[in-house]
Amino acid sequence: MLTCFRNLAATLGFGFLLVGCDTDLDPDGGNSTLRDDTGLDGCGWVIEVDEGDVLEPMNLGEFIDNPASDMRLLIEYTEETGYASICMVGPIVRLTACGVVD
Repeated sequence: MLTCFRNLAATLGFGFLLVGCDTDLDPDGGNSTLRDDTGLDGCGWVIEVDEGDVLEPMNLGEFIDNPASDMRLLIEYTEETGYASICMVGPIVRLTACGVVD
């Protein structure tokens, strides 16, 4: 029941967000870099934040249609619990905002 409620709340929450990447959110260059880790077992796209942490986004496709390695991003996220990853390079996160920075 709790999982259904979480899924419903997430769906409704995303319905109120403008989904897509805004290309001019941050004139200073963003706060993270998109990396393609598909060469590692169980990995895919990961986000390396400027502080050095690596994040495993669970919903990157909701914001970026054509990801490219080394793409600079401005992101906001929440860390998810109750999920496991084979990749294990960092915490699993749900992006709440995402913008591509030129």
